[in-house]
Amino acid sequence: MIAANLDFSGLSHVFLPCVKIFNNLNFEINPCLRDNPRMHRPTIDWRHSRPFRICLLLLVMLVALLGTVPYFISFDLIKSGLSIMLEKDTKRQLSIRGDARFVLLPQPALLLDDVTLTEPGETTIFSHADRVRIELSPWPLLIGKGKIKALDFEKPALNVIRREDGTYNFEDLLTPKSHTKELSFSLDTVHFTEASFKLSDEFLGESLRLSRLNLTMKNLSDPKAGHLDLDGMLLIGDNGRPVQWQGALSASAAMRYHEADHRLLVADLLLELEQKGGSSPELRLQNVKVSTVGNLVYGWQPLRFKGGELKLNISGQRAGQHWKGELDVPEILLSKEAVNLNHLKLNVDMQSPSGQLSAKATIPNLTGLKQGLLRTETASFEVKLHSPEQNLALTFASPLELLNGSIARLPAYRLTGTYTNRNLPRGAIGLDLNGAGALNLQAESLSLSSQGQLDKSPVKAQIEVTDFVRPHYAVDVDLNKLDLSPYLPVVAAGAKTVNPDKPFDFWWLDNLDASGKLKIGELAMQKLHINNISLEFAAKNRKLNLEPLAATLYGGQLTGSLKVDASKKTPSFRIQQKLANMNINALLTDVIDNSRFEGRGHLDLDVAAVGNQLSHLRRTAGGNVRLLLNQGAVRGIDLEALLRTASRQISLMNGETSPSLNLDAKTSFSELRSTLTLKHGVASNSDLAVTAGILRLTGGGTLDLNSNAIDYNMNASANPKVPALKGLSGLSLPIKLTGALSAPEYHIDYASLKEQILLKQKTASEAQAPVSKAPAQKAAQPRKAAGLKAAAGTKATAKKTTSPKAEKPHK
Repeated sequence: MIAANLDFSGLSHVFLPCVKIFNNLNFEINPCLRDNPRMHRPTIDWRHSRPFRICLLLLVMLVALLGTVPYFISFDLIKSGLSIMLEKDTKRQLSIRGDARFVLLPQPALLLDDVTLTEPGETTIFSHADRVRIELSPWPLLIGKGKIKALDFEKPALNVIRREDGTYNFEDLLTPKSHTKELSFSLDTVHFTEASFKLSDEFLGESLRLSRLNLTMKNLSDPKAGHLDLDGMLLIGDNGRPVQWQGALSASAAMRYHEADHRLLVADLLLELEQKGGSSPELRLQNVKVSTVGNLVYGWQPLRFKGGELKLNISGQRAGQHWKGELDVPEILLSKEAVNLNHLKLNVDMQSPSGQLSAKATIPNLTGLKQGLLRTETASFEVKLHSPEQNLALTFASPLELLNGSIARLPAYRLTGTYTNRNLPRGAIGLDLNGAGALNLQAESLSLSSQGQLDKSPVKAQIEVTDFVRPHYAVDVDLNKLDLSPYLPVVAAGAKTVNPDKPFDFWWLDNLDASGKLKIGELAMQKLHINNISLEFAAKNRKLNLEPLAATLYGGQLTGSLKVDASKKTPSFRIQQKLANMNINALLTDVIDNSRFEGRGHLDLDVAAVGNQLSHLRRTAGGNVRLLLNQGAVRGIDLEALLRTASRQISLMNGETSPSLNLDAKTSFSELRSTLTLKHGVASNSDLAVTAGILRLTGGGTLDLNSNAIDYNMNASANPKVPALKGLSGLSLPIKLTGALSAPEYHIDYASLKEQILLKQKTASEAQAPVSKAPAQKAAQPRKAAGLKAAAGTKATAKKTTSPKAEKPHK
């Protein structure tokens, strides 16, 4: 609550010359009456004396002249006397461009037209009025005293400035002077007609204007009938730019003025303010209504101000948000140097399409210097945010410091609360923090520096918020560990954890405008574990960019970026990542419950996709993937064993099948290289290269993410340096993979291997045959080859096996 320092003692500069002039007029008139000899005859009958009647008539005419002539005669003495006295005491220049008159009827009064008062030592106008009427009590004038009874201002304009140091530009007028003993106040009526006031705050950089203001305070000396009436317009903004906000103002109250102790009582105050028209784009206010009820006591000499049971209610809309607030100030004590606000209570509610915000503040006592800092040791705040997507409940307890009415500091707060999210339905994440914060209402900014625990794990956080309507968040969080598993939906045993046809929900990006840094030592989601997460993020206009993004993933180092654009009807994604030395078996086991591959993985990924479902992303994915596995294995098939026994089985391969594959069998390798090109969800590959101890594996094919199918051909060749496989030198074993990606079927073409062996043997025997037999052998060669081919086609069949069900996942 800000109260203006009202003190009329400084107006003595205006009235004293008028009192002296009135006394001089008496001295000019009284001698005329005393010098009339007829006035001293004691034997005359006053009722029938003709001289008496004549004198009485002359007296009436003189009184009438004294009451009317001043309306037509200008007193330059009043102008010069007032100007000289005021400039001497205050360094201000008083200019009276119109007439200055002193009248006796119907009441003694001083009339001043077109009055202007400047700032001290400047030509800047402090106040101006078209006309000022100062009404005096008649009887004190007879003894040379001036007592002001009423003040009436027509179209006054006052420019009040609050300087950066907290002082006001009118305080010099409130300082009593030595000659003010000849002037006193007994105000009964104060009236403003079409007044305008401008209140400027140099610290806040804002101004407030009251225009077309009509104010009447009457019967102030009556202990029962005093009353205040006010109506006008309140405008916010400077003269040099369009009005930022305006509203109609009205007020009424019972008034009591106690002359003895210089107190003005305002009881049963009812003040109402209602917005008219729109507001500036910066404020974005609509339908604002303010009402104030309560009691006020204002006194001066010494200055003091009291308020009792003062309540303020405000409601309105701002940028689609519906706000309601209530301020309860049971007791206000304002002295010349200090301010005491006791038992403050503040309730604020905000309703918007995205949710509801409610806040409560309780301040037992707020004290400090009037122009300085207000402080309390025990302020408490409660904040609740509720929406269909998330809920946040916070409790603050902290000392509170208020500076210049717009800056609030929380030097040492304790913050506790809980957070829930519809994607984390099983309980609330708790937080317990300590720190310091600052709130700047003028700049619409909030900053918090905290440390403590989040979900019982150490955390440090720096959060800054700017623009409370469309807030921007600047965040720097360092969290030791976050385990979301207890809060995630329950997954039944054997059920799929991801529904590929469930639409993505980007509600959290709708109004998010944020940037910052995030570090998490360990993040756990069900079986998936990611360590040492470090990223910088930017989110605005339903776009999210994570760059750079780094983490430790199952022993490997992940670096790259992730971009999500949900601003269009169909969201788009792009991921660019480099992964080095990752344990591929542990990752696949924890994520997709598949332990078929082993090794240390190196991945270079650049993939983009569009869609609102996982199934859409599979169909639209495109880009490049480079894969390298070191010191690994493929479970479910042992190519080494197949090659070792191939020589012995050649003679039995006509129609025979090999034993069924099992998960215990595996093919170990020292290196696996592959480059895949993604287009419309189909990955194509033609450069598979696997190096193992006794074999080499090459191949190519397609992996269709849309239909979850694989069509891939590989060729396994033997190392000729291995004695057991010396007979297979130069031969290859064709292997075809088909079926589902998660459980492919292996087709081993032994017939092709047999054909290669027979062809190799034939070529070797031909090389050893005598030259003379060459023509006969050449003639028989087509027939023999045709027979071999027919036999191979009818009796040899491809080995077909289906990989068994994956074993139970393990780490």
